[in-house]
Amino acid sequence: MTRIVSVDEYKPEVKKRSVRGVPFFIRDDLIDVITDHGDEGLLRDSEIMGLIVGKVYKDDDGEYAIATGVISSELEADETSVRFDQSDMTQLIDEIDELKNGDRIIGWYHSHLGCGCFMSDTDIKTQNGLFGGHIGFAMVIDPVLRQLKVFDSTIDGPQQIQMIVME
Repeated sequence: MTRIVSVDEYKPEVKKRSVRGVPFFIRDDLIDVITDHGDEGLLRDSEIMGLIVGKVYKDDDGEYAIATGVISSELEADETSVRFDQSDMTQLIDEIDELKNGDRIIGWYHSHLGCGCFMSDTDIKTQNGLFGGHIGFAMVIDPVLRQLKVFDSTIDGPQQIQMIVME
């Protein structure tokens, strides 16, 4: 059984975050992987996407997440849309099932080509479908404009948030 959805299955470890009020932390090498993936898509004039893996913690300010990896697979994509290739879903689900040490899907990333970083109606539906207002993040990159933004998963719709990039 995959761990991608059920919010009831996890109890976040209590751990004080290094910067109060920031809900999302990610290593700089993961930013490099994501932006390199975006650049590869740009060379093909195609959007890209993948899943962000990490751990959810809890402190006095609520829940927050630390990204520890990314997962992607073959994509069906063009310059305005992207989705996981249905013929490669088994490999993607196997990678999710093999997550260890409390890692889970904490977000997803995708690109927009030359139109900036925002959450389209389709992006919002995807975000709500994955996280349903619970902790989860959407990272949008634009390899043409060299932009990157992160959005949360709130009941009123995703809002842009701050993140900390760690060495």
